[in-house]
Amino acid sequence: MSNDKLVIELDAEDLKHLEEVFRQARMDPQECDAGDILKACHELLDDARRVGPPAFILRRLEGLKPLVDMVEDQGWSLPQEDVSRVISALAYFANPHDLIPDDVPGLGYLDDAVMVDLVRRELAHEIKAYDSFCEFREAEVARRSSSGDETPVTRADWLAEQRKRIGKEREAERGWAPWTRKVKSFLDS
Repeated sequence: MSNDKLVIELDAEDLKHLEEVFRQARMDPQECDAGDILKACHELLDDARRVGPPAFILRRLEGLKPLVDMVEDQGWSLPQEDVSRVISALAYFANPHDLIPDDVPGLGYLDDAVMVDLVRRELAHEIKAYDSFCEFREAEVARRSSSGDETPVTRADWLAEQRKRIGKEREAERGWAPWTRKVKSFLDS
């Protein structure tokens, strides 16, 4: 069985037009409670999984999960400014009258799948940071558990680790460490 591939190429003007169409079709996040928007995203995913749209659509819809998770995750504690940005992006999924009604066989979730891709593209940095946090948390929970430490792992823990890692990378780039200087200096004779 071969894997068929559907590729849609959008230039900057196409993307701008599509983003404007979606912006007009989404619910106004000011008129909707954040909890309602998150609930609508959960329901969309549950309904899609139950109905079983084509696999390429369902794979994209599954991209909603980390977006919702990053808002709901108590350990991640997304700053309010970022919560507002994510909720605003997810507001489209709270509109029961989206561009293609979800009950259209085979294609009802296509507009949602496209929107998920656009939202993920827009929030790529936030998603990457959240994914990194989740990996860190998993490893840190295992490390802490082995020593009997049940302290929850937080965003602050992850940020501290990121700062430490960046500091080490900078030291390595400069080649300066009292015990292993990698670069010859003009001070050396």
